[in-house]
Amino acid sequence: MRAIIIDDEMMAIEVLRMMLEQFKPFPVVIEGAFTNVEDAFYFLENKRVDVVFLDMEMISMHGLRVAEHIKSHYPTSQIIFVTAHSHFAVEAFEVEATDYLLKPVTPKRLQKALEKAQHKLSTQQPVEKEHYLIAHTMGTFYLMNNENEMVKWRTKKTRELFLYLWVHQHKPILNIAISEVLWPEMGHEKALTNLHTAIYYLRQLFKANGIDNAIQLVNNHYMLAINVRSDFEELIKLLDEQHKEQHIERIVALYEGDFLQEEDFQWVIPMQQQLKEKVLATFEAFVETPHCTAALKQTLYKKMLDLDVYNERYMLQLMTLLFEQNRRSECVQLYNVIKERLELELCIPIPPYIQHMYDRVMQQII
Repeated sequence: MRAIIIDDEMMAIEVLRMMLEQFKPFPVVIEGAFTNVEDAFYFLENKRVDVVFLDMEMISMHGLRVAEHIKSHYPTSQIIFVTAHSHFAVEAFEVEATDYLLKPVTPKRLQKALEKAQHKLSTQQPVEKEHYLIAHTMGTFYLMNNENEMVKWRTKKTRELFLYLWVHQHKPILNIAISEVLWPEMGHEKALTNLHTAIYYLRQLFKANGIDNAIQLVNNHYMLAINVRSDFEELIKLLDEQHKEQHIERIVALYEGDFLQEEDFQWVIPMQQQLKEKVLATFEAFVETPHCTAALKQTLYKKMLDLDVYNERYMLQLMTLLFEQNRRSECVQLYNVIKERLELELCIPIPPYIQHMYDRVMQQII
């Protein structure tokens, strides 16, 4: 039985984890434990579990709302509330909870709850296997099926067609418009012929991965009709939310490179630039907040400079931060990088304010 624990108190998580790991009647594998509800939601988007052990009163979201979300998106998952509050029991069963345990939980009571969950799981109607694709688009692009196998493309244009339809997946696109974007150098008839061939290849590829009717055609308009999970959509969602430290750290991790960085598609360039500008604006705003720790500031300034390598303001901000943290050797290394980028690559002098900061570093070293 696969399970996760959601509780905003780490001590409570560890106590329950220990009980489950020592549970003898049947094995329970703890797939993850989360103090933040959003992190649990992200996890469940990519991995299914049998049981969710859920606290009731949490800071980020009430347990009843969490249960409603999980049951609406993953109806086969069994919810077992583990809480110190007895007065939510009626509401818990209204959201189809399997059981309601009061802390401190006894081994006997835990066993009874797990037996209920096991019984419900065994009597459920078999759910048709969901077919979906997982797209990695930040930096290197690759596509995986839900068996974690990499999708192989018949031609480069087939891959580009998929990406173009996916980027516009909520809007049907006229066949002529697609052919003009993907085959701009060809005549109208030849481009449409190539489009029809690429559509055929794409449909065959999806069918081989268990997905039928993946591309819809209505009145000469094509639209992708499949479930594609991606780092791009997760990134967009995070950028649109109210930012917390864990969200910013996740954005840093997701932004491995520009959107479809290694693909030479002209239609992608505006999207790349807009996304990069939005990420940089988010980082710039967060480093000015009191929630940003010194370590995270350094990470963000380094990431910002990676994304905008000739930005003199980012150069100064990172050097100033390193100087304030007494990281002199890193200041010198950064100065050498700046010198190479500005003087050797752009043939322009180092700005006086950066040179002044470097001189202060050298005075302290001497």
